Amino acid sequence: MINKTLRPANDAKDWDKALSVIAGVLAKVPPDSYDATIMYQIRSQVSYQKSDYDTALEALVHCVAINDQKHYFDAKTAQELLYQVSQFSYQIGATNKDLKLQAAYFLKADNALEKWLINAVPKNFTQDTYLYIATLFFSRGQTEPGAADQKAVRDKDSSALMEKAVYWIDRGLRSAAKPRDNFYQLKLAALYQLERYSDAVELLELGVKQKPDKKDYWQQLAATYLQLATLAEEKKDMKANFAYNVRVILTIERAQRLGYMSTPKENYNLVGLYFTIGQFAHACELLEKGLESGGIEPTRVNYELLAGSYQQIHMELRSVATLEKAAKIFPKAGQVEYQIAQVYFGIDKEREAFEHMKRCIAKGGTEKPSVGWMFYAFLANDLREFDVALKAAAEAAKYPESAKQAAQITEAVNATIENRENQRKKP
Repeated sequence: MINKTLRPANDAKDWDKALSVIAGVLAKVPPDSYDATIMYQIRSQVSYQKSDYDTALEALVHCVAINDQKHYFDAKTAQELLYQVSQFSYQIGATNKDLKLQAAYFLKADNALEKWLINAVPKNFTQDTYLYIATLFFSRGQTEPGAADQKAVRDKDSSALMEKAVYWIDRGLRSAAKPRDNFYQLKLAALYQLERYSDAVELLELGVKQKPDKKDYWQQLAATYLQLATLAEEKKDMKANFAYNVRVILTIERAQRLGYMSTPKENYNLVGLYFTIGQFAHACELLEKGLESGGIEPTRVNYELLAGSYQQIHMELRSVATLEKAAKIFPKAGQVEYQIAQVYFGIDKEREAFEHMKRCIAKGGTEKPSVGWMFYAFLANDLREFDVALKAAAEAAKYPESAKQAAQITEAVNATIENRENQRKKP
């Protein structure tokens, strides 16, 4: 009789009618009867088809609860129902934006799974089985509320769940000759959560060896070595810091030989790493090549970095050449001319410095006008270009921070001019 009304509704996918039929039956049969158990099982299936997952879960939980008391189903069916309860709970939790409710559903999923595991047969586990168990523990580890006012307790609970996730991931990895990539990604995420960075790089090194065409693996490996370098620096372990920075460099260069990690940003980062480990000459070489080829963004800042780096290794003329190239690329940047003047001044070439300060002023001056005018006045005075010195000092005097120095230069210039005139007047 039930089939005559329920089957047509199911065949027509009229889920509301099917649920109405099921409700009618449940109203008539004893609540702990076999018929009630079957109806709850069917209600769960129909509600799931209707995408009403909460009702599907509720009905399935009723079905399992009755069977736990009456044992209507065989052991295999009972296990399947428990597994479904776990999966339904996880699915609802994963789509819930309320973190507290999400954690509660994940806990329900965990409870059902733990009960299922008691009678589960590991030899029958598939890759899907291992992946689901590991994913559930990983998800719980991320959302575990723990004690609201006890961070240490919360962290400990989360870590324990993450360790469980790693345990099941490892079992999944060992269960097949070619396990899915999902296992590697999930294990990496868990290791990061546990701050087990050394284990993460071992896994990533295996990943790039087995699948060198995976661009993401190279990026993750470099980032993880960099994290280890940062942690070593925080611990004042500079030997380890150096070693890990070298590992980052080697990872990027290995990736670049395969055509990966060659964006301007990544090329620039590689230069920065060579600076970090004190390989300034090689860093300059890479930076210069990158700027010329476009492998590193040819910004004014990057040219200035290269010029400054050449100065650090006492290659002042290379610094000047770099800045002069920048001056051609950025013809309106007076600041570049100022930097050229500074380099020349540092190697006792005041006349060259003065000429570039002229160009600096002609291009609008420096980013800090008071500094630029004072330097121009100082050079002019040294080179006895007194008219220029007085004009530059007058401009510098307009800025409070340089007014005192400007007055001193003006006084010195006027005194020199006066003395020169007095000398001329002598018979």
